Amino acid sequence: VRIIPAMGEPPATRASVGHFLVAPHLMYLGVTEPDGTPLVHPVWYTWVDEQFLLHLAAASRKHRALTTQPVAYFTIDEAGLIGVRGKATATIDPDRDRLREVLQAQCQRYARPEGSDTYRLLFNLLESGGLLLAVLTPHYLATWGL
Repeated sequence: VRIIPAMGEPPATRASVGHFLVAPHLMYLGVTEPDGTPLVHPVWYTWVDEQFLLHLAAASRKHRALTTQPVAYFTIDEAGLIGVRGKATATIDPDRDRLREVLQAQCQRYARPEGSDTYRLLFNLLESGGLLLAVLTPHYLATWGL
């Protein structure tokens, strides 16, 4: 994936981008709903093999939007001072075991321990088939402050 500067400074190194993206930041995911309305939501993500992995509710507006228009924009930052933004193509990965692994890792990463209300809610959705694994493949990563 190409790494480009977002604010006129030199682009960040692949190592600094990777270090930033493995920290527990929220991603602000921007999608276009079927009627053309923009939609931005904070989401948990996992960065692996130069892709973002997201869990989405099957009945969510985000899922419907990505099914209709699989191009998404995203921003991940720390108070706007440092960060990464970009454009990506989204696909749905049907691998339920991979989704379970990603969800488990995200709960640990975002401090939602087993037994918490959030953990129970997410894993109940997973067991009922109500969660999907979205894979975002970035076209580029624009960086600042890294």
